[in-house]
Amino acid sequence: MERFLSLGKTMNLRHMGGYRTGSGRHTRSDRLYRSGFLNLADNADQADFAELGVNTIYDFRSPLERRKNVLQVGKHVEVIELGMLVASVENLWSMLLEEGLTPAGAEKIMGERYRELTEEEIPGYRTMFQHMLDTDGGVLVMCSFGKDRAGIASALILSALGVGDSLVREDYLLSSNAYADKNAAIAQFEQFFNEEGMSVDEEIVLPILDARVPYLERAWQVMLDTSGSREAFMREQLGLDEAARQRLEARFSR
Repeated sequence: MERFLSLGKTMNLRHMGGYRTGSGRHTRSDRLYRSGFLNLADNADQADFAELGVNTIYDFRSPLERRKNVLQVGKHVEVIELGMLVASVENLWSMLLEEGLTPAGAEKIMGERYRELTEEEIPGYRTMFQHMLDTDGGVLVMCSFGKDRAGIASALILSALGVGDSLVREDYLLSSNAYADKNAAIAQFEQFFNEEGMSVDEEIVLPILDARVPYLERAWQVMLDTSGSREAFMREQLGLDEAARQRLEARFSR
């Protein structure tokens, strides 16, 4: 099944349909989407986006990220801004400079980002789920690159729907395909290197734009340490009891 969608200059835009849920249904490809920031340059791109049926966007970018790449999706879409500062692009850059611009430093920082997201940014994910339970229609979760903040959000959504761990992991790892073009991937970080008067080092950038199992497993471990299991974590920290999960499944699967 082809998951990636070509729309404007947006990277990592894809649906999350076709995954088997806990009750034997399948997630809907017309209701669940994820992406990096939406770069919809003209009215035609925005019209194509409207055809996807997205009613709500959960935007995890920081205020600075939103100012640099203004979201233009039309008035028919509700945008819920859930800025997660600990995993913002500017925060990542500060951490890189502090840790040292090395491949090992970049990989270490990425693991820390997933730990921080799961320890410190749960209120944002809880707000997302609470809003989902009170609304209807298609949703899209997004951040600047669509793989870390939106990656955890997507993994939590699929887990709440009862999608098996192997498929949740498979969906997460697809982000690596979105940035497989090294030149395009590196271009995403050129402005940060250039502002510091440095040339772009692909050995540093690639661990950041790659989706790696140990990153996601760092988040899962925090949930296990906090609540004993991912299911208990989602119930206790995100408010997703069995009734809530059934409502989500009714909305996002068939």
